[in-house]
Amino acid sequence: MFEKLLLLVAAALLSAGCDDRPNQWDAYIYQDVENMDSVELIRGFKTFELCQAAAINRLQSTPGDGDYKCGYKCGPNEEYGGMNMCKETRK
Repeated sequence: MFEKLLLLVAAALLSAGCDDRPNQWDAYIYQDVENMDSVELIRGFKTFELCQAAAINRLQSTPGDGDYKCGYKCGPNEEYGGMNMCKETRK
């Protein structure tokens, strides 16, 4: 009985790890505004405010003139050749 319960808990944890979190915010951090191709991505924030705070904190911990944006429901878009697109972006 214990083994079956343990197996069910493990299966639930594994399936939770596969969640693509479609309602999440992602932080796009640009360490150098002159080179916007160089971006650091931090995924998985439940709110815009959490995303914004993490992005600002990350920029403050690194030297240079960086910038950020937070994107909502971001993912590859086949219409644009698989390019990452967001439903909404904010700063």
